[in-house]
Amino acid sequence: MRFKRFAFAVLLLITLCANFSFAEEIFEPRHPAKPLRFCKAYSQWENFVRSDSSYQEISHFPFVKLDLRYATFENVTGHDLYCGAKRAYLKTMAAKKFRQAIRLLQKEHPGFSFVIFDASRPVYAQAKLRETVAGTPFSDFVSNPKRGSVHNFGYALDLTIADSAGVPLDMGTDFDSFENRAGEKGEAEALQAGTLTTEQIENRKILRQVMKKAGFIPLPSEWWHFNAISSKTIRATGELPPF
Repeated sequence: MRFKRFAFAVLLLITLCANFSFAEEIFEPRHPAKPLRFCKAYSQWENFVRSDSSYQEISHFPFVKLDLRYATFENVTGHDLYCGAKRAYLKTMAAKKFRQAIRLLQKEHPGFSFVIFDASRPVYAQAKLRETVAGTPFSDFVSNPKRGSVHNFGYALDLTIADSAGVPLDMGTDFDSFENRAGEKGEAEALQAGTLTTEQIENRKILRQVMKKAGFIPLPSEWWHFNAISSKTIRATGELPPF
Protein backbone atom coordinates (compact mmCIF):
# COMPACT_ATOMS: atom_id res chain seq x y z
CA MET A 1 0.00 0.00 0.00
CA ARG A 2 2.81 2.36 0.93
CA PHE A 3 4.58 1.58 -2.33
CA LYS A 4 1.43 2.32 -4.34
CA ARG A 5 1.01 5.65 -2.54
CA PHE A 6 4.66 6.49 -3.15
CA ALA A 7 4.39 5.52 -6.83
CA PHE A 8 1.23 7.64 -7.20
CA ALA A 9 2.98 10.63 -5.58
CA VAL A 10 5.97 10.28 -7.92
CA LEU A 11 3.67 10.02 -10.95
CA LEU A 12 1.74 13.12 -9.85
CA LEU A 13 4.95 15.06 -9.35
CA ILE A 14 6.22 14.08 -12.82
CA THR A 15 2.91 15.14 -14.35
CA LEU A 16 2.96 18.51 -12.60
CA CYS A 17 6.55 19.15 -13.65
CA ALA A 18 5.77 18.23 -17.25
CA ASN A 19 2.79 20.56 -17.32
CA PHE A 20 4.86 23.35 -15.80
CA SER A 21 7.66 22.93 -18.32
CA PHE A 22 5.28 23.33 -21.22
CA ALA A 23 3.31 26.20 -19.67
CA GLU A 24 3.46 29.44 -21.59
CA GLU A 25 5.92 31.89 -20.08
CA ILE A 26 4.37 35.28 -19.37
CA PHE A 27 6.40 38.48 -19.54
CA GLU A 28 6.56 40.34 -16.25
CA PRO A 29 7.77 43.91 -16.89
CA ARG A 30 10.32 45.29 -14.46
CA HIS A 31 8.74 48.68 -13.87
CA PRO A 32 11.04 51.28 -12.29
CA ALA A 33 10.22 52.60 -8.84
CA LYS A 34 10.36 56.18 -10.11
CA PRO A 35 9.19 56.39 -13.75
CA LEU A 36 11.05 58.98 -15.81
CA ARG A 37 9.66 61.46 -18.33
CA PHE A 38 11.10 61.97 -21.77
CA CYS A 39 9.74 65.43 -22.61
CA LYS A 40 12.88 66.92 -24.14
CA ALA A 41 13.60 63.88 -26.33
CA TYR A 42 10.01 63.65 -27.54
CA SER A 43 9.84 67.38 -28.26
CA GLN A 44 12.97 67.19 -30.40
CA TRP A 45 11.59 64.21 -32.31
CA GLU A 46 8.17 65.82 -32.86
CA ASN A 47 9.76 69.04 -34.12
CA PHE A 48 11.69 66.96 -36.61
CA VAL A 49 8.60 65.06 -37.80
CA ARG A 50 6.39 68.14 -38.06
CA SER A 51 8.99 69.92 -40.18
CA ASP A 52 9.37 66.93 -42.54
CA SER A 53 6.85 67.08 -45.40
CA SER A 54 7.03 63.30 -45.85
CA TYR A 55 5.02 62.85 -42.62
CA GLN A 56 1.35 63.50 -41.92
CA GLU A 57 -0.45 63.93 -38.62
CA ILE A 58 -3.22 61.32 -38.45
CA SER A 59 -4.67 62.36 -35.08
CA HIS A 60 -7.31 64.58 -36.70
CA PHE A 61 -8.53 62.00 -39.22
CA PRO A 62 -12.27 61.29 -38.93
CA PHE A 63 -13.38 58.25 -36.92
CA VAL A 64 -9.99 58.11 -35.19
CA LYS A 65 -9.35 58.22 -31.45
CA LEU A 66 -6.07 58.12 -29.58
CA ASP A 67 -4.98 55.84 -26.76
CA LEU A 68 -1.25 56.43 -27.07
CA ARG A 69 0.03 53.98 -24.48
CA TYR A 70 3.60 55.23 -24.63
CA ALA A 71 2.32 58.71 -23.76
CA THR A 72 1.22 57.28 -20.39
CA PHE A 73 2.81 55.16 -17.68
CA GLU A 74 0.48 52.27 -18.63
CA ASN A 75 2.87 50.37 -20.91
CA VAL A 76 5.48 47.63 -20.62
CA THR A 77 8.32 50.07 -19.82
CA GLY A 78 6.50 51.82 -16.97
CA HIS A 79 7.69 55.14 -18.45
CA ASP A 80 5.79 57.98 -20.11
CA LEU A 81 7.92 57.83 -23.24
CA TYR A 82 6.00 60.51 -25.17
CA CYS A 83 5.37 62.94 -22.32
CA GLY A 84 1.59 62.84 -22.58
CA ALA A 85 1.50 63.40 -26.36
CA LYS A 86 -1.88 63.87 -28.06
CA ARG A 87 -0.75 63.53 -31.66
CA ALA A 88 0.26 60.65 -33.94
CA TYR A 89 2.13 60.65 -37.25
CA LEU A 90 2.73 58.41 -40.28
CA LYS A 91 4.67 58.70 -43.50
CA THR A 92 2.40 60.07 -46.25
CA MET A 93 2.10 56.75 -48.10
CA ALA A 94 1.05 54.97 -44.90
CA ALA A 95 -1.35 57.81 -44.03
CA LYS A 96 -3.08 57.43 -47.40
CA LYS A 97 -3.58 53.74 -46.77
CA PHE A 98 -4.96 54.53 -43.34
CA ARG A 99 -7.51 56.93 -44.86
CA GLN A 100 -8.61 54.06 -47.09
CA ALA A 101 -8.92 51.80 -44.05
CA ILE A 102 -11.17 54.40 -42.39
CA ARG A 103 -13.41 54.53 -45.46
CA LEU A 104 -13.62 50.74 -45.57
CA LEU A 105 -14.43 50.50 -41.87
CA GLN A 106 -17.27 53.01 -42.26
CA LYS A 107 -18.63 51.17 -45.27
CA GLU A 108 -18.58 47.77 -43.62
CA HIS A 109 -19.28 48.83 -40.01
CA PRO A 110 -20.89 52.29 -39.93
CA GLY A 111 -20.17 54.21 -36.74
CA PHE A 112 -17.14 52.14 -35.78
CA SER A 113 -13.85 53.97 -35.22
CA PHE A 114 -10.14 53.23 -34.97
CA VAL A 115 -8.26 53.64 -31.71
CA ILE A 116 -4.52 54.22 -32.17
CA PHE A 117 -2.07 52.83 -29.63
CA ASP A 118 1.08 53.89 -31.52
CA ALA A 119 2.22 55.09 -34.95
CA SER A 120 5.59 56.64 -35.85
CA ARG A 121 7.98 56.00 -33.00
CA PRO A 122 11.24 57.79 -32.14
CA VAL A 123 14.35 55.65 -31.81
CA TYR A 124 14.94 56.57 -28.17
CA ALA A 125 11.56 55.00 -27.34
CA GLN A 126 12.50 51.88 -29.28
CA ALA A 127 15.70 51.68 -27.23
CA LYS A 128 13.75 51.90 -23.98
CA LEU A 129 11.38 49.14 -25.13
CA ARG A 130 14.33 46.97 -26.11
CA GLU A 131 15.99 47.60 -22.74
CA THR A 132 12.80 46.50 -20.96
CA VAL A 133 12.87 43.01 -22.51
CA ALA A 134 16.68 42.59 -22.60
CA GLY A 135 17.81 39.38 -20.94
CA THR A 136 14.32 37.84 -21.05
CA PRO A 137 12.92 35.15 -23.36
CA PHE A 138 10.98 37.97 -25.06
CA SER A 139 13.95 40.01 -26.28
CA ASP A 140 13.22 39.12 -29.92
CA PHE A 141 9.75 40.66 -29.67
CA VAL A 142 11.24 44.17 -29.88
CA SER A 143 13.36 45.22 -32.86
CA ASN A 144 16.90 46.44 -32.29
CA PRO A 145 16.85 50.28 -32.32
CA LYS A 146 20.11 50.31 -34.29
CA ARG A 147 18.29 48.72 -37.24
CA GLY A 148 14.96 50.22 -36.32
CA SER A 149 11.46 48.84 -36.34
CA VAL A 150 8.92 49.70 -39.04
CA HIS A 151 7.48 52.13 -36.49
CA ASN A 152 10.77 54.04 -36.46
CA PHE A 153 10.54 54.58 -40.21
CA GLY A 154 6.96 55.87 -39.96
CA TYR A 155 5.22 52.98 -41.74
CA ALA A 156 3.60 51.02 -38.88
CA LEU A 157 0.39 51.36 -36.87
CA ASP A 158 -0.70 49.76 -33.61
CA LEU A 159 -4.48 50.06 -33.26
CA THR A 160 -7.82 48.53 -32.43
CA ILE A 161 -11.48 49.21 -33.23
CA ALA A 162 -14.23 50.73 -31.07
CA ASP A 163 -17.94 50.16 -31.71
CA SER A 164 -20.49 52.90 -32.37
CA ALA A 165 -20.79 53.50 -28.62
CA GLY A 166 -17.03 54.08 -28.38
CA VAL A 167 -16.34 50.79 -26.59
CA PRO A 168 -13.23 48.96 -27.86
CA LEU A 169 -13.94 45.51 -29.26
CA ASP A 170 -12.79 42.62 -27.09
CA MET A 171 -9.64 41.25 -28.72
CA GLY A 172 -8.78 38.74 -25.99
CA THR A 173 -5.51 40.34 -24.85
CA ASP A 174 -4.32 43.83 -24.17
CA PHE A 175 -1.99 45.80 -26.44
CA ASP A 176 1.68 44.74 -26.15
CA SER A 177 0.91 41.30 -24.77
CA PHE A 178 3.71 38.82 -25.42
CA GLU A 179 1.44 35.78 -25.10
CA ASN A 180 1.16 33.28 -27.95
CA ARG A 181 -2.57 34.00 -28.18
CA ALA A 182 -1.84 37.68 -28.88
CA GLY A 183 -1.31 36.94 -32.56
CA GLU A 184 -3.07 35.17 -35.39
CA LYS A 185 -0.59 32.31 -35.30
CA GLY A 186 -1.72 31.33 -31.80
CA GLU A 187 -5.46 31.78 -32.19
CA ALA A 188 -6.45 28.23 -33.14
CA GLU A 189 -4.56 26.74 -30.19
CA ALA A 190 -5.96 29.39 -27.81
CA LEU A 191 -9.50 28.74 -29.01
CA GLN A 192 -9.08 25.03 -28.38
CA ALA A 193 -7.58 25.72 -24.94
CA GLY A 194 -10.38 28.11 -24.05
CA THR A 195 -8.11 31.16 -23.61
CA LEU A 196 -9.72 32.93 -26.59
CA THR A 197 -13.37 32.93 -27.60
CA THR A 198 -14.87 32.78 -31.07
CA GLU A 199 -16.15 36.34 -30.62
CA GLN A 200 -12.69 37.65 -29.74
CA ILE A 201 -11.20 36.03 -32.82
CA GLU A 202 -14.00 37.39 -35.00
CA ASN A 203 -13.32 40.87 -33.66
CA ARG A 204 -9.69 40.51 -34.65
CA LYS A 205 -10.78 39.43 -38.11
CA ILE A 206 -12.80 42.63 -38.53
CA LEU A 207 -9.67 44.68 -37.84
CA ARG A 208 -7.39 42.44 -39.87
CA GLN A 209 -9.62 42.30 -42.94
CA VAL A 210 -10.18 46.05 -43.12
CA MET A 211 -6.49 46.82 -42.74
CA LYS A 212 -5.46 44.20 -45.30
CA LYS A 213 -7.97 45.54 -47.82
CA ALA A 214 -6.39 48.97 -47.35
CA GLY A 215 -2.95 47.54 -48.15
CA PHE A 216 -1.52 46.95 -44.69
CA ILE A 217 0.41 43.84 -43.67
CA PRO A 218 -0.58 42.27 -40.31
CA LEU A 219 2.11 41.03 -37.95
CA PRO A 220 1.32 37.35 -37.17
CA SER A 221 2.35 37.63 -33.51
CA GLU A 222 0.41 40.83 -32.66
CA TRP A 223 -3.27 41.40 -33.46
CA TRP A 224 -2.80 45.21 -33.18
CA HIS A 225 0.27 45.71 -35.42
CA PHE A 226 0.11 46.54 -39.15
CA ASN A 227 2.83 47.61 -41.58
CA ALA A 228 2.18 49.80 -44.61
CA ILE A 229 5.21 48.22 -46.30
CA SER A 230 7.22 45.16 -45.36
CA SER A 231 10.25 45.35 -43.12
CA LYS A 232 12.16 43.47 -45.84
CA THR A 233 11.51 46.32 -48.27
CA ILE A 234 12.78 48.84 -45.75
CA ARG A 235 15.89 46.79 -44.97
CA ALA A 236 16.68 46.52 -48.68
CA THR A 237 17.20 50.29 -48.87
CA GLY A 238 19.97 50.17 -46.30
CA GLU A 239 18.53 53.25 -44.61
CA LEU A 240 18.70 53.81 -40.86
CA PRO A 241 15.86 55.20 -38.72
CA PRO A 242 15.62 58.97 -39.34
CA PHE A 243 15.57 60.14 -35.69
